[in-house]
Amino acid sequence: MEDTINSSLTTDTVKQLELTSESAAYLLKAAKWGKFLAILGFIMTSLLIIAGIMMSFVLNSVKDEMIPLNMPFSPKVLSFFYVVVAAISMIPVIFLNSFSNNAVKAVKFSDTEKMTTSMKQLKNLFVFLGISTIVMLALYVIVLLIIGTAAIVSF
Repeated sequence: MEDTINSSLTTDTVKQLELTSESAAYLLKAAKWGKFLAILGFIMTSLLIIAGIMMSFVLNSVKDEMIPLNMPFSPKVLSFFYVVVAAISMIPVIFLNSFSNNAVKAVKFSDTEKMTTSMKQLKNLFVFLGISTIVMLALYVIVLLIIGTAAIVSF
C-alpha cells in the first residue's frame, strides 16, 4: 500500500514538472555543445574506421619487415579489431546527436514529444556508457587477475 502511495506521488510530481525559460536556455546550450561533440565524434570515428582499413593495406605491404616483431596475429585481424572498436564507439555519438537534435527542436517549437524523445536518447546514452564502463572494469579485473596469477606461477 505504501508503495502505491509513493509511486502515485512520484507520478504526480513528474506530471507537474515544467520547463522554465532559464532551464530551457540551459538545455539549449547543452544541446548545442552536444551537437558539437557529436560532430567531432562522427569525424573521429570515421577517421578511425578509415585508419583501420588503411592499416590492413599498410601492414600487409610491410609484413616481411615485421617478422622480427613476432606479431601473434595477422594484420587483417588487427585491422578488423580496429574497425569494430571504431564502429562500437559510434553508438554513443549517434545517441548524443539524436539527443541534441531533438532537444533543440523541442525548445524552439515547445514540442513535448521531441523533448520526450530527446530525454529518451539521453537516457540511452547514459545506459550505454554505464554498461560499457562496467564491461571495461570487469575486463580490467580479469586481465589483472590473469597477470597476477601468471606472475605468481612464474616464481
